[in-house]
Amino acid sequence: MSFSMEYPADRFPAFVDSIYERAEVGSEIGEDVNASSPKPPRRRRRRKKRRGQFREFVRFCFFCGPLYFFGQPLWEFGNARSSWAFEPQAQALLLDRDEAPLMSWPEYGDRRPVKFDQLPGEMVNAVLAREDQRFFVHPGFDPQAIVRAGIADVKERRIAQGGSTITMQLVERVYRFPQDRAINKFRAKAFELMMAPRIEWYAFREFGSREKAKQAILASYLSRVEYGYQTVGIREAAHCYFGKPVERLTLGESAYLAGLIRGPSVNNAYFNPDNARSARDAVIRNMRELEMIDKTEAKKASFYVASRPHRKSRKGDGFLSAGVRRELDGLVAEGRLQTDYAGEERLRVTTTFDPEVQDLARDSLIRQLKRIEKTRGFRVPGGQLQGAVVVVDNQSGAVLASVGGRDFDRLSYDCALQAKRTVASAGKPFLYAALMKSRKLSAFAQISNAPLRNFESPEFQGLRKPRETLALKQGLHPLWKGLAYSSNRMAMRAGDAAGFVSWSGLLQDVNLLDAPPAKHTSSWLGTFGVRPVDLAAAYSVFPRGGHYIEPYLVEKVHLKGRTVFQNRSRPKRVLPTSVCDEITASLREVVRQGTAAAHGGASFAKSLPVAGKTGTSDGVADTWFAGYSSSVTTVVWIGLPEGTQTILDDATGGSLAFPLWKMVMEGLPERYPFEGLADLEKGVREVALR
Repeated sequence: MSFSMEYPADRFPAFVDSIYERAEVGSEIGEDVNASSPKPPRRRRRRKKRRGQFREFVRFCFFCGPLYFFGQPLWEFGNARSSWAFEPQAQALLLDRDEAPLMSWPEYGDRRPVKFDQLPGEMVNAVLAREDQRFFVHPGFDPQAIVRAGIADVKERRIAQGGSTITMQLVERVYRFPQDRAINKFRAKAFELMMAPRIEWYAFREFGSREKAKQAILASYLSRVEYGYQTVGIREAAHCYFGKPVERLTLGESAYLAGLIRGPSVNNAYFNPDNARSARDAVIRNMRELEMIDKTEAKKASFYVASRPHRKSRKGDGFLSAGVRRELDGLVAEGRLQTDYAGEERLRVTTTFDPEVQDLARDSLIRQLKRIEKTRGFRVPGGQLQGAVVVVDNQSGAVLASVGGRDFDRLSYDCALQAKRTVASAGKPFLYAALMKSRKLSAFAQISNAPLRNFESPEFQGLRKPRETLALKQGLHPLWKGLAYSSNRMAMRAGDAAGFVSWSGLLQDVNLLDAPPAKHTSSWLGTFGVRPVDLAAAYSVFPRGGHYIEPYLVEKVHLKGRTVFQNRSRPKRVLPTSVCDEITASLREVVRQGTAAAHGGASFAKSLPVAGKTGTSDGVADTWFAGYSSSVTTVVWIGLPEGTQTILDDATGGSLAFPLWKMVMEGLPERYPFEGLADLEKGVREVALR
């Protein structure tokens, strides 16, 4: 059964919109429409059609126009994260092992966010007086400022003033809404108006109060402002223009930096000193009008800009930046990391570095190099002496600190991660370890240090009468003394007894050699080259109980909030634990009574359980000390990257490198506690090797 309802046109005219519809209705009720309602003229029909099209266009503009204008800002608003406003300003960022900002990358500038407590009151007031006087009052946008700017723009018939608040400027710098066209500029302003209150609300929830939220926003803003001369952030600006930390900025200096915000190049003292002075004075005048300072302070306000910019303030250095890039490239080549990481936005690389250990290692290296250069008899021209420090975590194999030289700008070749230098006697522990492993000997096994006979090691070529230490008399001595006093004759006999294959195989297992060295007697004395980072990883086998872990700098890689790489350590056993304990017990005697004892080792060994070995190349162009505690392994090298010129007459690894190693190790126990190490035990079976 069907049901329909009809509406007579004469009683319900509202339901009939045109004569054509009336015709349809009339035909339904039985009227002769063609007889009483003639068809209108063609011109009138066209006019009605055009009016209908115009009405449709108006409807389209009314509904779709706002969507066209606000669509992109709304889309960006939905995808944006408020937390981005409080992250460091950098496309790519290196994080330390605790995932705190270490430095921007690859420029390695100091992009750490400044904290509000670090800002002088004069700096805060100067910025507020210049940019946003009602900052602590408005909710992210300031209606008064917007109205005032609009009136000024109408009067001037141009954009004469801006109504942006500090929060809106922060949004502009964080989210980088495109402003390439006039309409996009209006869209960007709409996006800022929407996003600013959202940032304020996020900060309020994150920091617990309105005041702390405002302080965090202001600090984040000042950490992102461009101050000219390729300087970003208040930290770099204070260092670049005044050579001081931000905490020590004066009133005049603060006013100058506040004046740079609106015109980093126009108001720059290096290019336009008059403009810089005028902008500075305008800030001082505003502060005086707002009663932030009195008349006396305003008159005394002045600033001094260095005759040329200082170097960028850095957290980290170029050596770390380049080292991380090389490791990332290696991961790409191995297929463990996607190939398009370079140039990606929001790249975050979690490194293994500990900033406190890094700073300790760098400062100690510079201090020791300067001390050596002041020593009587120093032969090297100033600035050519270099050094390297590597600190490795024994548990994971992670590199906690790596200092590749004294100055990356002078020598960009990394002496810690790239340079292969003659290892000298620092390689002897692996010679004795190979002997103990192959012959199952202890540290008390006896070896002679008498002059070598011609028939020994007949398949080898080279030196038969190496220079010998005078600390040991000729005769039989335990293995540990051969290490403690670095006997060359005992080392060559140990190599002959261990066998070339056993020794060279161990060196390849711990990644000190890629291929077996030439069968030359000097190879046993360490004439091959190694990188400090590889030597540190090799030495960490002893406190780790015989397992080798390849050293690494990159822990994780985050790309746009997603983890695309996670390092997985793969331990490999290369030595028995018993052999490692014997070597450790022997190397403790190096510090107690051996080649490092006279240079502060004897007293140091009484306070902390440590072990290590010196190394000195012929000609004293390379000096080493490689050693460890239960938690960390540290290797230091001091020498000349190019050439074999003698550093100091009668210098050794004990006199040059060990004091540096000691300085670094003394600063580590609080963060990485030193536990007990294996010690020499009496009553071990003795075996004589004659």
